[in-house]
Amino acid sequence: MKRILAFVLGFGLAANALGQGLRNMEVVVIVKATNSQFWQYVLEGAKRAGESLGIRVTPQGAAEEADIAGQIAILENAITRRPAAIVIAPTASKPLAAPIEKATKAGIPVVIIDSAGETNLYASFLATDNVAAGRLAADMLAEAIRKKTGKVEGEVAILSSVPGVSSVELRNKGFLEGIKKYPGLKVVENRFANNDPARALSITLDYLSRYRNLVGIFANNNVMGSSAGRALEQRNIKKVALVAFDSDDQEVELLRKGFIDALIVQDPFMMGYAGVFYAVAARMGVRLPPYVDTGSLAVTADNYNSEEIQGLLNPSKRVVKPFLGPAR
Repeated sequence: MKRILAFVLGFGLAANALGQGLRNMEVVVIVKATNSQFWQYVLEGAKRAGESLGIRVTPQGAAEEADIAGQIAILENAITRRPAAIVIAPTASKPLAAPIEKATKAGIPVVIIDSAGETNLYASFLATDNVAAGRLAADMLAEAIRKKTGKVEGEVAILSSVPGVSSVELRNKGFLEGIKKYPGLKVVENRFANNDPARALSITLDYLSRYRNLVGIFANNNVMGSSAGRALEQRNIKKVALVAFDSDDQEVELLRKGFIDALIVQDPFMMGYAGVFYAVAARMGVRLPPYVDTGSLAVTADNYNSEEIQGLLNPSKRVVKPFLGPAR
């Protein structure tokens, strides 16, 4: 996060000086899905960056995150238009590798955000350290279970979004590593809902019926989180702890109602904002760091109203300030 803000400030000053050189530049930003608030936050950051730089940012994405073929087609079409650069969050790491390489070989810098592609032919990769974030989720779930039951024992289930997505796999990896610190907790099942809210709701209800000693659920993206939270709300169950990723409006409301105990919040706004700045820099020949951690935080009822958290939860409240030194 610190490296991103330092880069954004310095490059922003340089870009202002260039003026005319950026005016006709287009950066295409391709997200995983347009039906997700998380990706709308990414696009809001990208839009803000475009306004700051005086360039055209073209937002694109498939309607649903499971539409891998749709995202490939969007990327292929973008390549034929030859924009100045492309920012993309790959829906699946392996299938998107070839078209990302095709763009790079065509002379179009590609900045990857959120999830990796199985290639090293890109300008830079900006993403959450999902393994570390998964470990944080395990700690927050263990703490929530302790608060609800007085002990850290029982069965835990995982609700996953789409198989084959690197960010999801890394979150699960970190979570499973983290949960090993708590020998009284046993992970009993991990099922994928293919980012379908109805299916995720059904899986959660099945978990609640199937496992009589269920004390916690880890949901690894916003669709899974809001669906699991709705299932708990439908049954009016607050004795089962729920920790989820991201922070759409439904998740935040469920957090406030007490059906979600903690949200592991990424910084989608900064992924889009810095992604565009990095893409323009790559177009202009700047050698970029291969990987930058965009950071994650745990949001609970206790810290929800802090200025920092509110800026993460609501892009309209986000103020990008000059980077003056380590914030934390």
